Amino acid sequence: MTHSTRRAALGGAFALGLGTIPVGTARAESYPSRPVRVIIPFAPGAATDILARLMAARFSEALGQPFPAENRTGANGGIAAELVARGPKDGSMILQGTFSTHATNPHIYRVAYDPVADFTPIVLIATVPQLLVAHPALGIGSVQELIAAARAKPGEIRVATGGIGSSQHLSAVLFQREAKVSFDMIHYTRGFATVIPDLLENRVNATFGDPLSLLPMVRDGKLKPLAVTAQARAEMLPAVPSIVEAGLPGAVSLTWYGMFVAAGTDPAIVAKLGETAVAAIRRPEVSGRIRELGGIPAGLGPAEFAAFQKNEFARWGEVIRTEGIRVE
Repeated sequence: MTHSTRRAALGGAFALGLGTIPVGTARAESYPSRPVRVIIPFAPGAATDILARLMAARFSEALGQPFPAENRTGANGGIAAELVARGPKDGSMILQGTFSTHATNPHIYRVAYDPVADFTPIVLIATVPQLLVAHPALGIGSVQELIAAARAKPGEIRVATGGIGSSQHLSAVLFQREAKVSFDMIHYTRGFATVIPDLLENRVNATFGDPLSLLPMVRDGKLKPLAVTAQARAEMLPAVPSIVEAGLPGAVSLTWYGMFVAAGTDPAIVAKLGETAVAAIRRPEVSGRIRELGGIPAGLGPAEFAAFQKNEFARWGEVIRTEGIRVE
């Protein structure tokens, strides 16, 4: 090979290397070069919205571009999920996904997206256990006493939910299954907020609900806390046993919040977003805000979150199919 031929070959190899190896890295280094939309599937003011905006601010601060938040409500989160699934695969849209959009709704409703195949996970932000409470007039002080009462009077204890397929309903179904009891499920189709007046009047006897919203009534003695549906006790309710301590490890039930981009997005961009998000969740002001909302900071990056989400989707799918839960 002549000197000029060798130089040309080396130059070609060098150019080829520049054209193949660093492409993803270069793309990630320049990302984001324009604003990134954060799509929120539920209304302003809810935990989903608050956490999405909290993370959007941290992304903007770290990456130097606006991350405007948009609420796209409808179809139990399906409108927002489909928008991102069918959108650009360049990291220009991030979905604030939830337990319902990515673990349960696709088994209960007809949805226009695949929660696993159509998305790439970025970060699991937080998990939130349910709090099982009963009206004091029921005379029940523990999970085991509730089980005993339900077995003595099958189908007579009235348990309220926020509607078929809601997190409260699914937690109650899982409890029934694990404890081998039967409740009279009362579904409030206008949402969980409408449960509270009837619960306080003992027209319904018990419910599973968001710890933060139930905490004031627990502190006032209006409701009796029985367990949190997590593996460990909740920081805000240290005297209340976990469902595992109460003897029902299979009844662990967590709602959760995480962020996704469309499947097919450059892995280098996914990695950059994941690293940024995990670092943000580790900051005391962010993790502290999550705890104020009743959540448990998670901070799982793309690979760990993907495994978590697939497991949740499969687990709840089995429960929902077995129990015949469906809304047309």
